[in-house]
Amino acid sequence: MTDSQKGDGGPDDVLAPDGTFATSWLRGRPPVPLPAGGRIDAMLARRITAACRTVGATHVLATPPSARPHGPLEGAPLRPPLLLRTPDAQGAVLFPAAGYALIAGSAAFMASAVAEGADAARAAFARYARALSSRHPHLRDVAAAHPPRHPSRSRLDAVPPSTATARHIALLEAFAEGTCAAPEFARGWWSARAASRTEDQRVHGALARLFDEVFMLLEQYAPDPALAEPEDLDDTALRTAVTTAWTSFRTPPPAND
Repeated sequence: MTDSQKGDGGPDDVLAPDGTFATSWLRGRPPVPLPAGGRIDAMLARRITAACRTVGATHVLATPPSARPHGPLEGAPLRPPLLLRTPDAQGAVLFPAAGYALIAGSAAFMASAVAEGADAARAAFARYARALSSRHPHLRDVAAAHPPRHPSRSRLDAVPPSTATARHIALLEAFAEGTCAAPEFARGWWSARAASRTEDQRVHGALARLFDEVFMLLEQYAPDPALAEPEDLDDTALRTAVTTAWTSFRTPPPAND
């Protein structure tokens, strides 16, 4: 049974008697906590709208039952406790109390709702919970109940093989060594970046700064010369800049005397 076919009933299929997500509906759909104020705000509404569009939902259903189309969602005064779901239950947002909401659904729904990656959103929520712990201590319990499912990496020797992060590193090595052409490097990097979100691969520290620098360089490069702007990097300039960044990352800092 596919995600689009599973759980297409009413709110009782999505919610358990205690008002939490039903375990049967959540199977294979780990929820992600998101910041929320005292109502569905514009940022959360945009996430829900993007996810609904991806799965072809023209409106969401609220409990108590009401239907709201995409457009009015951002301005609708939707306050907790509340459940929002797509008509076919591909995706749902549980807004149990002020301060947070839980979002869950099919892979397609979540890819648009949490475009930064589920684990990146979970880590961001943990930081949010710590920042607001004095005013909303319950948020730390929410964050603890929904931690990132995969560790964040900061060292090359900690990156598992056959992951998107490992593909990024292999591309950097090949490009710096001259065994990978610039267009191939660019296309491979964007492909691995998309896969890293699907796989919930995260990096931090110096490795994250390296990846961010390469991202910014690739934003200034067009693999197809016909589409390049005059100020864009050409193949040679891209290789020089990426190699410099890669070499700097691989060079240990000088020891203190």
